[in-house]
Amino acid sequence: MSTLQDILIQANTYTDLEAILPTGTDLVTRTNYANQAVKDAASLYTFPQFSTQYTVYATGATVSLPADFRELEYFPKYVSSGIETDLSVIKAGTTTNEDKYSYVLGNPANGYNLILSGISGATISLLYQKYPVGFTTLTSVCELPDPEYVKQKVISYVLQSRNDDRFMVVERDAQTRLANMVGRENFIHGGVNTIPVATSFVIGE
Repeated sequence: MSTLQDILIQANTYTDLEAILPTGTDLVTRTNYANQAVKDAASLYTFPQFSTQYTVYATGATVSLPADFRELEYFPKYVSSGIETDLSVIKAGTTTNEDKYSYVLGNPANGYNLILSGISGATISLLYQKYPVGFTTLTSVCELPDPEYVKQKVISYVLQSRNDDRFMVVERDAQTRLANMVGRENFIHGGVNTIPVATSFVIGE
């Protein structure tokens, strides 16, 4: 399991030719780069690492969703009289002929609510994608299944800021690693056809 410190030291080995942790402004900037890499990946694909189960007993029409809620993964389910049933989700403001349905209202700043129609006094269960926690300390473990992607993105950001011609090579490698990471998560029974990654300008292989 790679920590932020591991990732930054490996990246620094490439960008500054020293296997040491950056300090000062460089440490802050590259930590931000690492966090941006995780956020970018999480915004492009529903990784199971960010899949979260939430169950609550609804006594009214409004269910407050957790603070880290990003989006629903599937239809919520409700349990009434011991029977579990899928609950359809519509876009807020649209109409439906269904007796029981739900929709999500809110925003990241103020939080989200699941609005229920035709249901009360039932247990609601749902899977949702949460926002990444990110690297809050140097010992924080990478939330993505392939920390090499994050390392390559950090290197890419640094090289881009320096107008280094190697930026395109490293960025292409990072995007390939992202595609392979998504491919592995989509493949259920093990093994996946991956895209070969570039060997030039890549460390830690």
